[in-house]
Amino acid sequence: MKIQLITCPRMGSTYFYNMLRVFYTPYQIFIKWNEVFNLNERKRNHNVEEIINDAVMHTDIVCKNHINYFDSISQQQLDKWNKIKWYNIVLIRRNFLDTSLSLAKSTVTNEWTNYTDQHVNIPLETFQYSMDMIFHNTKNIIHNKYNIPYHEVVYYEDLCFDHTKDFANLDLSSNYDYKKYKDWYPEIDFSQKMHGVNPAPSKMATIANYQQLKDYAQENYHNYTSKRFRIVDGFLKRVNIDTQYIDISKF
Repeated sequence: MKIQLITCPRMGSTYFYNMLRVFYTPYQIFIKWNEVFNLNERKRNHNVEEIINDAVMHTDIVCKNHINYFDSISQQQLDKWNKIKWYNIVLIRRNFLDTSLSLAKSTVTNEWTNYTDQHVNIPLETFQYSMDMIFHNTKNIIHNKYNIPYHEVVYYEDLCFDHTKDFANLDLSSNYDYKKYKDWYPEIDFSQKMHGVNPAPSKMATIANYQQLKDYAQENYHNYTSKRFRIVDGFLKRVNIDTQYIDISKF
């Protein structure tokens, strides 16, 4: 099976990507299919056509793309990519405020996957940029700017951050027995691989000017609206359900 995770920064995608790799492709190297079209930073020398052809040839893949990375490829290349028989999972976070704070804090501390309890003061300009980026990317997912056939939607707030529990909650897990891997790859220690992770520390506890940023965000939520959702008290809220691509009924 070829699984593609589509998401935005600071929505738990590294944890989720690793969980899927544990169950489906335990031998897959992390970097190869992580942020596949992040061509500017991680894969400057990669050829997009080679990436697409490689995906076509492989039988089992777990890949991750942040929605904004699709801007890095041409429409023709996107069409080829979408024709691959992916099982597309959308991972999205309802808490707009916390996601924006997370991106701003990681930008300041440069802590993206491993965290300390250091206290930081976040410049207002950094927070503003983070809100703009999170809204833009979330909008592109919900409006499905790139016409990707979504098969399953997972919400960050529903995650247990335990591999076994979160995998069991996926729709695709109902017809898949991961325990078979114990026979196929007996040298892999699944009990060690299927551990959970600790989410980042509380933003309220580690951001010195948390209240200032929260108040600023509250004053500016009216600037972040679309035909399908808006921001209410820091959370995504559904405006209407006229969408064939993503079930946002939980908003």
